[in-house]
Amino acid sequence: MKLTSLFSRATLLSVLITLLAFNSAHAQIPTDSIVADFNEFVRLMEETHPDPYTNYGGRVFFRKAVMDTRKSLIDDKVTDANELAKRINAFLVPLHDGHTWMQIPDNSNMMTKKAAPIRFQAINDGVIVEAILSDYKGLIGSKLIAIENIPVKEICDGLAQHYPSENNIGRLSNICQDRGFMVDLGKVIPNMPQDSLSYQLLTPEGKHINLTLPLVGLMQIRGMSFSRPEHSNLFPSKNLAYSFVGEKKDIMYFYSQSIMDHDALKYMYDNGWDYEWSLQRAYRSMVGDDMPADPVEAIDKIPSFSGEFEKMLQEMKKNKTKNLIIDLRHNDGGFTPITIATLYQMWGDQYLKDQSNWGAIGAQLISPLYLKKYNTTLEDFNAERHTNYQLGDYAFEDDEMVQGEITEDVRNSFISNCMSSVKDKLMAQKGKPVYTPEHIYVLTDPGTFSAGFHYAFFLSKMGATVVGVPCMQAPNTYMEVTQFELPRTKLNGSFSNALQLFLPIDDPRAKDFYPDLMPTYEDFKRYNFDDNAIPMYLMDYIKNQK
Repeated sequence: MKLTSLFSRATLLSVLITLLAFNSAHAQIPTDSIVADFNEFVRLMEETHPDPYTNYGGRVFFRKAVMDTRKSLIDDKVTDANELAKRINAFLVPLHDGHTWMQIPDNSNMMTKKAAPIRFQAINDGVIVEAILSDYKGLIGSKLIAIENIPVKEICDGLAQHYPSENNIGRLSNICQDRGFMVDLGKVIPNMPQDSLSYQLLTPEGKHINLTLPLVGLMQIRGMSFSRPEHSNLFPSKNLAYSFVGEKKDIMYFYSQSIMDHDALKYMYDNGWDYEWSLQRAYRSMVGDDMPADPVEAIDKIPSFSGEFEKMLQEMKKNKTKNLIIDLRHNDGGFTPITIATLYQMWGDQYLKDQSNWGAIGAQLISPLYLKKYNTTLEDFNAERHTNYQLGDYAFEDDEMVQGEITEDVRNSFISNCMSSVKDKLMAQKGKPVYTPEHIYVLTDPGTFSAGFHYAFFLSKMGATVVGVPCMQAPNTYMEVTQFELPRTKLNGSFSNALQLFLPIDDPRAKDFYPDLMPTYEDFKRYNFDDNAIPMYLMDYIKNQK
C-alpha cells in the first residue's frame, strides 16, 4: 500500500509549540472575535476533515454541538484565547480522533499545576505503577484499583468525556499521561481533595493497600527521588539500531523509536516543509553528537530506514538467522512511506501481490489546507498524479496500489515511487526478497501510534506475529496531521485529512488492535516489571518454541 506522508501527533505538537504566539493568551480579545475564530475553525474543519459528522451522530448533531459551543462562548463572554482552545478541544472529544486537536498556547501555568508523585502504565489487564517516590520502591508494578475509592475504569471512562481517545487502551492510557494532574482528575472525582490523593493499590504480593500521596507542584516533583522499574540492557535502544540477541545469532533485534530517517527529512527539506524540530529529534536519537548548523550536512549524517534495514537483512542472510524482532514500542510515528521499501526487501514481489488484496480503504480529502501542507497547488497536484481532482474530492489509496500481474514495468514503477535512498539495491532485487526471516515478531504498546502503528499493521498483514499491548491508534480511524492557524487569536492546531478503514467494521480488532501474544500481569511480574519485560517475554517464547 502506498501511503502519503504522515506526521505523528507528538511530532506536530512539538513543532507547533515553536510557532505559538504565547502573548496572545494573555491579551483580552473581544468576544465577537473569539466567536468569529470559532466559526472559522468550524469552517476549516468541515472543509478539511474527511468525516466530521459521523461520530457526532450525523450532520444535524454536529451542527447542534457547534451551536451549543458558540452559545457558551457568547453567554460566558469569553475573551481569552486559552479558554477558546480548551472549549474547542472539549468540542472535539466526540470525534475520537487522535490527530485532530487545538494547541493550548499558554503553558506558563504548567509549573503551578499540582500532581501526586506517582506515574502509571497501561498493560493488557489493567494499570500498574511505573514510577513512584523511592520510599515506596516496593510498590513498583502494583495494580491501580481506585483513586479516592473511585474504580480506575470509572475514572478512565470519565476522562474520556473530556479528552479524546480512539479505543479502550487509549482510555486506560489517559490516566497514565498528564491526566494525573489535579486539574484533570478534578473533572471526574467529586469533591476533589486539594492537598493529597488516596490511591488503592494491589501489590505484586497480592496485598491491598491504601496509599495517600501529597499533591505537589511540578518543580517540587522534579526534585524528588523516584524509583522506576529495572531496565535490562539486552536489546539495542538507539533509533534504527540492530543487533543479534540470541545465543547463536538466531534472533535479530531491530529498534525503531520513530518512523523518521534521512529520506523523509530530505523530502521535507526539498519540498519546503517545516523540518527543523523533526531534524533535531532525529539527529539526537540516531547520531547523538552536536548537530551541524547546515541542515543538509545534518540530514546527510542521519541513516536511511531502508538502508539500515537492508544491511540488517544481509547480516541475517549471512548467518541464516531465523527470527527477527522489530520493536515499535513508544514509536509515535513520522513518515509511513519510508517503511514500504522494507516490506519489499523482505518479501519482494509477494508483498506487491498481497497488499492489493488486504481490503484496506484509505482516502485523503483534497482541501486548501491539504494542498498547503504539501506546498503545492491543485493544478500541480493533478499534473504530478495524472488526475483531475477538484477541491472536496477524495483521493483513494487503492487507486495507487499495485494491481494485476507484477511485470518489470510495474515493479520498477513501484520502486521509483518508494521513499528510499537505496533504490538501486531495490532494483537489483528483481522481485526477489533480500532475505525473508522464518519468523517475524513486532512489539507494540499504547505508544505505538500513527505511522508506527501503520508499520506494525502492515507487517502483521504479511504474517508477522504482533506481541505486547494494543496501540492507542485504532485501525479504523482518521489519520494525518494538517496544520492550521486561526486569524484573530493565532491559535494553532491540526485536523486529520484522511480516513483509514483497515479492517471490516465488525472486526473485533477494528478499534483495538489486539496483539497475537499478550503478556499478562503475571508475565510482567515474572520479569520484575522491567522496561523490557515484553521482549524478555518474547525471547522466552521463542526459546520454548524450539
